[in-house]
Amino acid sequence: MTPRVAPADTETALSNQPHFVRSLVLLAVSALILVIVIQFAPAAHAPTDDKGALSTRVAAATAPPPTPAAIVRAIATTQSAAPATTFFFAADREGYQELYAATRETISDAKNWRQLTNGYSPARAPALSRDGTRLAFQSRRDGNWEIYVLDLNSGKISRVTNDLAYDGSPTWSPDGKEIAFESYRGSDLDIWKMNADGSAPVNLTPDSKQYDYAPAWSPDGKTIIFTSWATEHKQLFAMSPDGSNLRNLSDNRFHDEHAAWSPDGKQLAFVSNREGCQEQVDATLEQPPLQGSVASGNCQRRGIYVADFENTRLSSPKQVSFFGRESAPVWSPDGNEIAFVSPRPTRNPLFVAARDGAGLAHVLNNDVVWISAAVWTNEKIPSFAVAPVTNKPLYVEKPIPSDPKEGSQYDFVGMKEVYLAPSWGIFSSTVSESFRALRQRVLAESGVDFLATLSDMTRLITSRCDNTCDDLSWHKSGRAFDSLLTLPRNGKETVVLVREDVNAEVYWRVYLRAAKQDGSQGEPLTDAPWDISVNARANLAPGQGGLEKGVEYGYFVDFTELARQYGWNRISSHDDADFDWRNNREALEFWHFQKEGGLNWWQAMQEVYPPQQLSKAFDWDIVVNDWGKEPSRAYLKDFPPDANAWKWFALVPR
Repeated sequence: MTPRVAPADTETALSNQPHFVRSLVLLAVSALILVIVIQFAPAAHAPTDDKGALSTRVAAATAPPPTPAAIVRAIATTQSAAPATTFFFAADREGYQELYAATRETISDAKNWRQLTNGYSPARAPALSRDGTRLAFQSRRDGNWEIYVLDLNSGKISRVTNDLAYDGSPTWSPDGKEIAFESYRGSDLDIWKMNADGSAPVNLTPDSKQYDYAPAWSPDGKTIIFTSWATEHKQLFAMSPDGSNLRNLSDNRFHDEHAAWSPDGKQLAFVSNREGCQEQVDATLEQPPLQGSVASGNCQRRGIYVADFENTRLSSPKQVSFFGRESAPVWSPDGNEIAFVSPRPTRNPLFVAARDGAGLAHVLNNDVVWISAAVWTNEKIPSFAVAPVTNKPLYVEKPIPSDPKEGSQYDFVGMKEVYLAPSWGIFSSTVSESFRALRQRVLAESGVDFLATLSDMTRLITSRCDNTCDDLSWHKSGRAFDSLLTLPRNGKETVVLVREDVNAEVYWRVYLRAAKQDGSQGEPLTDAPWDISVNARANLAPGQGGLEKGVEYGYFVDFTELARQYGWNRISSHDDADFDWRNNREALEFWHFQKEGGLNWWQAMQEVYPPQQLSKAFDWDIVVNDWGKEPSRAYLKDFPPDANAWKWFALVPR
């Protein structure tokens, strides 16, 4: 039997101390226990019959208990706070992408951020000089992508490049005298170098016709790491600052990209798909691989890895994040942690993980903001930084109230300027202005009036579907549209797709080939597009829904990102047993965008239809029994159930 020595030893140790010391120790222990109990006690929810409460009830009932590792981290955090450090980062707030600063303690709440730039949206890719006095970044402020430098003492911003071609992703030499960057000046992405004031630019990879991008200058100044498509896979290459001594550090069949140096220059953090590509998977149209699994056969999972830098190769790679779509790693000033972006369907938060992968990564901010990249430093927030600026809204909706006699809240509105065969369609008036504003923004940035013609808009409330569409669709609420699936222009396809797996769901990022290919519209595409042709889906990769093509040259506009800024969100592909995107092209859904606006489907329907019409069209018995809809899906739409329906979701007392 294991002896119980801890309590006795504790009591003996305490008994040998003065009474007031014992009291203080016991008080501290009690306080620590109370903190842990409060931190990890399950949330209590008052009984409620409110519509829309489903997600709260399910979340409370299914929340996992805290792990021992989490409790240990909580205790460690209570005992010793993390050192005070600062993040300089690029983030999108309400459609404006600017640079911000926050400490580790204040980054969790966007209201406590401090804004560094204003009027430079979109501003991205911040890079801090070694002495902490200057922040380089890229922006389209002047109509094309250029590199700028922000003086962190004075707040003055200087533009240091002047070329119509794309320039971006700056990185400083350790002495602060030079900047390496990626540029399309040579009609493909190359790594360039210039003096810090922009003079004497030189192409370091002129002989490479493949894309080279994302440079990172080593702390000792002797090496520049960058990502290259030279081997038909993204690989990490190294070279001397003059472009000589080129070598492939990755030398594998995986995608390795976006490297970041540890402060001591001995290790690299980088993004890789090694986890999802360890196995070669055989699949057929009838038996596709398990959706979202590591052995998915499509190598789409992206994690943060740490490896030792050994001049000619990477050794001892270790995975430190496991969410599946991480990007933009950056080291803490002491080299013990790594921060990275881990996209979610509704936000881009910043996470932190230990450099050795110990424990679980934890999120730093949960606001509905979109962080794209950060630097982590011991420097203080500059004195000129201000509270986040309130910008002019990108659009203002103009909902049209319906006739009170009709019983609904708002009317639909005809969109006669948008062609929907054979004439034109309608939207809910609650979302029509954001669509119009999005259409004009897409035209201005890409030169393509992509939303002038649509595949689908609002559907009749009484319309029925087969298994390829949804009877409870957002189309019926007037808050969804389907874009064109293809748009050939000047002998090339305008619509280009990039696959993105997020939380085991397959999403698609839609890019539009810019009308002007001189740098005044769009930017180079560094991800490989997805081939969904019949040949790719049926012959080259049967059962896998297609495969990656080679990188596309030229300039592209991220339509999915623009749509998000105006509130129009993409949905994931279907993977039902009888309707799977990998063997049914109609299940891809890359063309579908909807604007929930904080509503669930039933609430959106209630805005534009009177109660009696809704109850007649969506009787529970008809929907579940006659139409054969799963009760779970009806519940998740917040569809009002029959009084006798089994409330399977009520997992906690109400």
